[in-house]
Amino acid sequence: MSRPDFDTKKIEILAPAGSQEQLIAAVRAGADAVYLGAGGLNARRHAENFADEASLREAVAYCHAAGVDVHLTANILVRDDEWDEARRLVETACALGVDAVIVQDVGLARYIHTVAPTLTMHASTQMSLHTPGGALAAAEMGFRRAVLARELSGAEITAIVKASPIETEVFIHGALCMCVSGQCLFSAVLGGRSGNRGLCAQPCRLPFKVSGDGSGFDGCMSLKDMSHIGHISALQEMGVNSVKIEGRMKRPEYVAAAVTACRLMRDEGAVPSDLMEKLTAVFSRSGFTDGYFTGKRGRGMFGKRTKDDVVSASSALLNSLHPLYKNEFPRVPLDMTLTARDTDTPARLTARDPDGHVAAVSGNCPQPAQRAPLAENYARRVLAKTGGTPYYLRNFRLDAGEGLTVPSGQLAAMKREALEQIDTLRRAPRSVPFDAAGANASVSPRREFDTSQSPALRVVFQSAEQVPLSLAHVQMAFLPIETDAEMLEYAVKVLVRRGAVPAVEVPRGLFGREADIVRWAEAVQFIGVNDIMIHNVGLIPVLKHLPMRLHGGFGLNVFNSRSLEQFAAMGLADNELSYELTLRQIAALGSSQPRGMVIRGRIPMMLTRNCPAALSPKGCTGAAKEGGVCGLTDRTGRELPVMCRMGCSEIFNPVMMSVTENVAGKSQDALSLDWVTLRFTDESAEECGEIISRFATGTPWREPDITAGLYFKGIM
Repeated sequence: MSRPDFDTKKIEILAPAGSQEQLIAAVRAGADAVYLGAGGLNARRHAENFADEASLREAVAYCHAAGVDVHLTANILVRDDEWDEARRLVETACALGVDAVIVQDVGLARYIHTVAPTLTMHASTQMSLHTPGGALAAAEMGFRRAVLARELSGAEITAIVKASPIETEVFIHGALCMCVSGQCLFSAVLGGRSGNRGLCAQPCRLPFKVSGDGSGFDGCMSLKDMSHIGHISALQEMGVNSVKIEGRMKRPEYVAAAVTACRLMRDEGAVPSDLMEKLTAVFSRSGFTDGYFTGKRGRGMFGKRTKDDVVSASSALLNSLHPLYKNEFPRVPLDMTLTARDTDTPARLTARDPDGHVAAVSGNCPQPAQRAPLAENYARRVLAKTGGTPYYLRNFRLDAGEGLTVPSGQLAAMKREALEQIDTLRRAPRSVPFDAAGANASVSPRREFDTSQSPALRVVFQSAEQVPLSLAHVQMAFLPIETDAEMLEYAVKVLVRRGAVPAVEVPRGLFGREADIVRWAEAVQFIGVNDIMIHNVGLIPVLKHLPMRLHGGFGLNVFNSRSLEQFAAMGLADNELSYELTLRQIAALGSSQPRGMVIRGRIPMMLTRNCPAALSPKGCTGAAKEGGVCGLTDRTGRELPVMCRMGCSEIFNPVMMSVTENVAGKSQDALSLDWVTLRFTDESAEECGEIISRFATGTPWREPDITAGLYFKGIM
């Protein structure tokens, strides 16, 4: 097995470790770091994980002895009743000295930055970081690395890395979700198993078809697995710090093969063709794709798990991969000095590792040489035999008197003891300070609401054509920021005449469009728009210099009281709450930050950068791209509307969500809300006007075929 020099400038290979077997496979195959979960606050709750402190402690110790970093996943949204569990996880991470914690929830990030400011945090890909501003926002929140979205092209990654004040990490190999991570409600709405809570049931892998194209059901919501292994050199030249292999639910053989392929490509510039064939066979979905990286999105990226894919992972194949992780990978260099000066002073072997650990072992006194005296090359050969350990001899110096020798058996025994000492030192926890007193600090109390007032009414339109003649009692109305300038100006005048505050909304998908957003935001101020809703943290540092009020949308995944406080600290005027909260949880939220919720509209189930209509034999019709609607049909015949904005597609729930009857006429105090929102997608202006009027006047009505979403049943 090759032994790379200890070089911190090489791009890091980060491997999944969903179990002890995976962990060993990753470390022995040559990964530089692993990521793993402990307990319930991680995005792979079905993985075996490291459920108790003892197993986590041993995992960290094993990795640190082998020169491998450990990244602990805490990459889900956290409920307000889970802060005791979060505290225990953070305290354990500090005590064991994990090298980083991967975090999605901005409230949890705020908590960690308060109680353990020196604990390294990495911003999870679940934060939907896909712009230069996203990396800036992560840095402002105390993160030291941004894990970028899988959907980025090479050019877009380059732009982010150049602008980023912190490290960057990209996915290099593994499964591709149809949806941008952190923006999927599909599994939550269909079965209460939330991807934002680590329990995605992958309903998107089920058969769907593009509505009206005449074809049968196909995998138009299932992408091939990604493989950017061939682009590692390019990623390193861009300045990316780490490449990440997906797969905490996969077999150890898969992990070993993926790590080995990445390491060989990085260190030697090529991967043997038979290894890539085995990597494809051990797990793929009709092969691999690099469509996002190259920008060649479309039909070629789709794929599903076939019978041939399953049977290719035969026992013979798996057995052929076992040699990849049979032995420890010699990753940690040691510098040794052997001193044997005279027959009255015991021989002494000193070993030093790159982290400053020193082992010193004394043996017997040197003996007069009966034949040849102790030679440097001979001593080096004996001491270099470190097989079965993660150590290798890098530099050696012999300080010996003339005519003396040390028996080879004694040299070997001294070497073994020195390695054991180094191992013990490296396995010891590298603890990080944890502020126990600060951990008990609670969030600011919920401010008092006006019991005499109902929450204000806000509306969000998908297009300017939906603005109705009647806008009774509407406090604020949002229009798409990318609306044609003349049409937007006309719509704003209509809103102002009807007493509604005009505002604009930025879509969730921003890939490569930050400059456009800034330009549009500056332009709309000249027609009287001073309010803007954003769904991505990356826009906060980009827009906060403008004299506009920033409103946080549902895409920010506000799920707890600390998240409200974090966004208030970052300058948002208020926040729209997550669709995944129940009404009871909403009422219990603390913090003085103003908040509201969507009470009517189609739930945006998924944000994807690769339109599912691209798999249709007819190709994408472009209807959705022109502001219209196309659709997907599921196995039950229900149609899911698809609408495109700025290069991304939104897939909506086929059933309208409405809890208007549950909130109409109730006071702010009863709901603990400052406003409620009606969201419109494919309704006409007349329909929008009627719905607004009925709600504003308290006229009872019930739409056919509606759902209460998750506001009562909640998520797991």
